[in-house]
Amino acid sequence: MNRRAFLRLSAASAAAVCLGGRGIRQAAAQAEGLAIGRQATVNTGRLNVRAGPSADQPIVAQLVHDARVDVLAVDQTGRWWRVADGQLIGYVDGEYLDPSGDPNSSNAFDVDLVIPYARQLTDVWCDPADIEMWIGYHDPSRSGARYDRQQAIWDWEIAHNAGFTVDQWNCSPFAVASAAHEWMPEIGFDHFHYDDAEVATRTMAWLLASPAFGEPSIALIWRGDHYVLVRGVRADSDPTRDPLGAQILGVYVADPNRGSASWLGEDRYVPIDAWLGEMLKPVSYRRPHTGVPGDIWQGRVVTVQRTWDLDAPSLNGRANATPADYATGGGTSPSAGSL
Repeated sequence: MNRRAFLRLSAASAAAVCLGGRGIRQAAAQAEGLAIGRQATVNTGRLNVRAGPSADQPIVAQLVHDARVDVLAVDQTGRWWRVADGQLIGYVDGEYLDPSGDPNSSNAFDVDLVIPYARQLTDVWCDPADIEMWIGYHDPSRSGARYDRQQAIWDWEIAHNAGFTVDQWNCSPFAVASAAHEWMPEIGFDHFHYDDAEVATRTMAWLLASPAFGEPSIALIWRGDHYVLVRGVRADSDPTRDPLGAQILGVYVADPNRGSASWLGEDRYVPIDAWLGEMLKPVSYRRPHTGVPGDIWQGRVVTVQRTWDLDAPSLNGRANATPADYATGGGTSPSAGSL
């Protein structure tokens, strides 16, 4: 890195501030440097765009020389900048960007919570790692992946698996919600199931954007194969101001399965078409360890979310919740199905 780039990024890092604990750490505008809300141009032949702020994150695309991008955020080191080129969003090394001074081309609503990453420490501990990340969001002193904590969360889930064996559910959404409630008792949790993935996404978007909540959610993706943490959302307007009308453009997810060839990354932006069309799909017992015919989650889109009360998770969970349920504190009636 040349001296000019080093000084520019050091200044950005020194100016970084955390806006009320929400969003990626953002740097104050610099007279001669990159700035959030201002466009930049690529100054190298090919620039890797990554699914998180480091060189070991998955590459999601490449930008060509002179490509112009919107600058959305910067990580706490001041080196890695989150940029947007249409629906392409990811992190690039700031050394290969030159500020243009022009304002961003899009005024889309964008929130990405500051969530300390935790990788799963065995092949099956995705849900304990997601809960660890959630714990770290509320208490940074407890952030990071710890084997003893993931083991304890897993043991709790197995002991509270709604009567299912590990071969049947590994682990059930009820078990995950129960563990989240046990480790964060000051926050209410439950498992949620939806007929429509778009409704589920809108509700998670509202929870992320709401000043009163500002919470991530755990989503069960790939028809029940994997739990990931939904940490952010991008929309054409604020989902809290227009829950039904705001167009959701995509979501940011933290995938704990770092050792997998299909690892999504620490802060992967997923455009809404891919999210609804490929990832947030109804659960199917035809996948290993994803339930049995007739259980409450089959054929449904499933999440673990904060609730509007502090009650322990219910066996039947919450069905088809909307932002209105959080506003009234009532929620829809649980499904008539049984476990």
